[in-house]
Amino acid sequence: MPCHPQPATRRLPRLLLLLAAAALARPVPAQQAALPQAPPAQGAAQPPQAQPPHLTAEQQVALDQLLAAWETRNSAVRTWSCTFHKWEYNAWSPSDAGGERLAFAESSGELKYAAPDKGLFRVKETKQWSPEARRYEVRGGDAGEHWVCNGESIYEFRHAERQLRETKLPADMRGTAISEGPLPFVFGSKATALKKRYWMRIITPPDVRDQIWLEALPKEQRDAANFSKVELILQRDLMPFAIQIYKPGGQDRDVYQFDPRTNLIDKGLDLIRDFAKPMTPFGYKYVLEDLQAAAAAPPGSSVR
Repeated sequence: MPCHPQPATRRLPRLLLLLAAAALARPVPAQQAALPQAPPAQGAAQPPQAQPPHLTAEQQVALDQLLAAWETRNSAVRTWSCTFHKWEYNAWSPSDAGGERLAFAESSGELKYAAPDKGLFRVKETKQWSPEARRYEVRGGDAGEHWVCNGESIYEFRHAERQLRETKLPADMRGTAISEGPLPFVFGSKATALKKRYWMRIITPPDVRDQIWLEALPKEQRDAANFSKVELILQRDLMPFAIQIYKPGGQDRDVYQFDPRTNLIDKGLDLIRDFAKPMTPFGYKYVLEDLQAAAAAPPGSSVR
């Protein structure tokens, strides 16, 4: 996985994807959390089906042992926080003098997590390539993704719409929403669930000694609509180090890097204050969506 820095469904699954993708730790240059695409409409072209990697018996045993150990490690983490860097590569990315594709946007921010279903993700600064100026320009501080999940609701700042939107989680998703989201690679990852949803293999380069590299291809259409491939780097202690997410089509990709100097595991979080309902900023409108009430409402009615 190229992890050196180089000169981005329904609303609920999208937020869960960001929450899961944000949960990676430790350093190696990375890029950005992929913004999942909505499932294709009926009759629309479907993403090409990923081809499963062939594993020898020895490789399968090694993968099974790794996933079991990873599940044990994940279950032991109760809280985690750190700062992150994010790089986005897409069709508008510039190229250097040698023709190598550079990031279209570079971001930095913070994330926090408390088991089993509390999270915070906030982009504090973004630099985006300007084709006209031929340089990276800083975007406004209120332009980045920012959301909080307290286990019962997800609060999302929609800056373009000047809204703070609360999405209430259905009762059956509380406590499990993160691990059952589109990318359950970090929060509460279960070996059996991972193998059911993804074709996985270990792809650690021969000259790498202190990391474990993994590749995951989606088996199910719901995942293939969001990404075509995910590459992960784990530290030897099985804490995530970096993630690279290829969007459908395999050209656009996002990478996260998590700063180990700010890494805090099982300490430093206030479980009430850090995941409390945010204040509605001046000039913003508060909007409520109740998924459980909407599901129970008669056809044709709306719930807000």
